[in-house]
Amino acid sequence: MNIRLKFTKGSEVKYISHLDLMRVFQRALRRGDIPISYSSGFNPHQEISFGAPLSLGVTSNAEYVDLKLADAMDIQEIINRLNSSLPEGIRILRGIKLGDSPKSAMSIVTHAKYRITMDIENAAPEMVQKSIETFIARESIIIMKEQPKKGFTLKETEIRPMIISMNLIESGKNKCVIECLLLSGSRGNLKPELLMKAFKEYTGYNIGKIRINREEVYAEKKGRLVDLFEVQRGTF
Repeated sequence: MNIRLKFTKGSEVKYISHLDLMRVFQRALRRGDIPISYSSGFNPHQEISFGAPLSLGVTSNAEYVDLKLADAMDIQEIINRLNSSLPEGIRILRGIKLGDSPKSAMSIVTHAKYRITMDIENAAPEMVQKSIETFIARESIIIMKEQPKKGFTLKETEIRPMIISMNLIESGKNKCVIECLLLSGSRGNLKPELLMKAFKEYTGYNIGKIRINREEVYAEKKGRLVDLFEVQRGTF
């Protein structure tokens, strides 16, 4: 039985790495007595895989994990058992049964939507809105990006094609909230932290206390973006 679960990653666990998150789930599966399937070979491991990894310090309302079970089990029972075993900040929201040979969540993600809250000193809402409009109207946005696998050397990176949309949705005194849709996956992957670095350099605003939350991740299906549950309904 293959299933996909959607879960939250709250502020309580926002500094847990992707590897540690996997370990948390492995322990919760054992504690919950979930009949997880194991791979064959010399070093068998639980058959569990996650969607697009989340950066440290970023919270999320829409994380996904795929599980392969050795025996069939009621999905709501799985959710209840896991929620009783997982730490505060990680909660399973819902789940669906997948087909026999499903594409992994990681392989089908193409986009991610983020909500970014920040403090901006001495910037009126209309000024911020205008800055966003002129920023994304540029044909090219180049940023220096660190390459962890190459000794953290800096490389010029073109990020404009990876910004699908960027909008000011809330504003107040010295505070604003931006919602953006970015490429996420094998065709392109723009982290919101890098987007904000570019925006800060372009505008010169004194931006601080940036809080990032991933609202949803999407796959493309018949020319439109759908969440990772909807993509399983009908033919992908």
